[in-house]
Amino acid sequence: MENREEKREKLLMELREELHMLEHQNKERYKWSASTLLGLIALLIDKGIITPEEVEMYKTKAELQTFHTQKD
Repeated sequence: MENREEKREKLLMELREELHMLEHQNKERYKWSASTLLGLIALLIDKGIITPEEVEMYKTKAELQTFHTQKD
């Protein structure tokens, strides 16, 4: 079970780093559409890499980070 969690965390970190890099390269050119992101999330759930509950958790974290970023 730890191995699955490690793989999931590694994948999420890689995705986060990739999106961060692309954002800095060219914000408009690499802006992902909502349907693309939803498709990616659905694929991760289907593959058993992440659960719907974890998606909600990450969504909440992202919303909080966005809120704090906008305040600064």
